[in-house]
Amino acid sequence: MSRKIIQTSFAVCITRFLTGYLPGERNFSPQTIKSYSQALKMYIMYLNSAEKIKPERIDFKDLTANSVKEFLKSMELSENISPSTFNQRLSALKAFIRYAMLEHPEFLENGQRILAIPSKRSPKPEIIYLEKDAMRALLKIPDQTSIQGRRELAIMAMLYDTGARVQELIDLKIKDVRLENPETVTLNGKRRKIRTVPIMAETAKVLVSYLRDRGLVEQSAFGDLYLFSSTNRSQFTRPGIAKILKRNFATAKKANPTLIFPKDIYPHAIRASKAIHLLESGVNIIAIRDFLGHVSVSTTQIYLQVNDKIKRDAIARAYPQLMETVPEWKNDSDLLALLKELCS
Repeated sequence: MSRKIIQTSFAVCITRFLTGYLPGERNFSPQTIKSYSQALKMYIMYLNSAEKIKPERIDFKDLTANSVKEFLKSMELSENISPSTFNQRLSALKAFIRYAMLEHPEFLENGQRILAIPSKRSPKPEIIYLEKDAMRALLKIPDQTSIQGRRELAIMAMLYDTGARVQELIDLKIKDVRLENPETVTLNGKRRKIRTVPIMAETAKVLVSYLRDRGLVEQSAFGDLYLFSSTNRSQFTRPGIAKILKRNFATAKKANPTLIFPKDIYPHAIRASKAIHLLESGVNIIAIRDFLGHVSVSTTQIYLQVNDKIKRDAIARAYPQLMETVPEWKNDSDLLALLKELCS
């Protein structure tokens, strides 16, 4: 006799949240949904082990502020997680709680108490980036006489030229690249937000060489294949991209002892480098926001923190006439006339 599956309102709600609400209404990426799923799974496992509530028996009355606090505390003790990881998992739980409160009004009181749990204060992460000379040195490292070297150059050049997130680069397909003038790349960003960015002619040449090595020059015939893939044409992974970058970075540091390099390198540092180089070149911060695919300009502004010169120049460009509108005060000035001029 088959075992009957008990489906609680919690089970139905969490299924709708992960398979319908996040991908459909919120348009979240598979990577974000995976992260949310992991946090919820860990909480369910905690309820099973610590409070002896089997996953199939969990109901909304079991979701309390105290259980969430104890769950988070157990993670800190067992995993020694950072404040940012703590906040990411708490944020995922809160997102589900907000959804559940709309679906089940009887959960409002417990839900509000969970939402009141504070996040942890964490120091702002250091922005790791390469100066222009260091970036040029890095892109010179791959051996362009070898197939492997041309592939590695194509990966790093595309990361920098497009300012793409590493997942955006991994998800790129051949049909997303236009190699005729004007050369462009179409990126699928967070929440499936699509943007098209230009690439330089030199980067396009590097891509043509890479595609020729792979027998993929006729783009229309292979449009649905991933642009960057392993030898068996499976999709690249984040660790795979990071490994290529770190190996070339170590060689570049050793070959250029007079240049300033950061201690370590990550794929996101290439994106940060592009943003900072654009700011240094005087590109408007709104244009950089759109280029990077940020939802808000406040996210882009973190790159202004890198040095005071960028910040001062950006402010000066934004408010070039501010002080010129204030008339000069003189001892014999007519006060009413002055006020009238200021109000006009």
